[in-house]
Amino acid sequence: MQVLFRAIRARGKHPAWVEIAKEIERTLDTRVKPRMLEYPHKVVASWEHKPDFKARKRVTRTGISLYVYPTGENAKYWQWTSRGTKPHIIEPKRAAALRFPSLYQPKTTPRGPGYKGSGKSSGPIVFALKVHHPGTKARKFEEAWARYNKKWFRKEMENAIRRGARRA
Repeated sequence: MQVLFRAIRARGKHPAWVEIAKEIERTLDTRVKPRMLEYPHKVVASWEHKPDFKARKRVTRTGISLYVYPTGENAKYWQWTSRGTKPHIIEPKRAAALRFPSLYQPKTTPRGPGYKGSGKSSGPIVFALKVHHPGTKARKFEEAWARYNKKWFRKEMENAIRRGARRA
């Protein structure tokens, strides 16, 4: 008995990588970027200090990626909320003492894809010379959104590769 091993070969044509890369970039610009920029804008819709968001695409031989990041002077508020803060001391800058309501209900919850709280402060007013803030727990908006869109992104990229191969 003889066994024949043969490599799988194309029929004389090589894939047109340039056309495939162009189609991938076109899909990233027209379909993927707008959807990925939608979510952070929804999260900050009711924020007082809204950051702006931009997306940067990267198409290489080894992978396809899209980075969404906050920009502008209010980007730090997104970083503090999404990544959390370490314990720190808060002291008054332009007054003799700090004044704030004693109870706070956050608008967003950690590890959730959305927002659930009212985002309101209530309770009796408290005065203090300094406060030992325990830090805030990370909300991890990016991780939740990436988990939610992983299958959709993969499907879009596979379809873009197919379209690029057909056009070539």
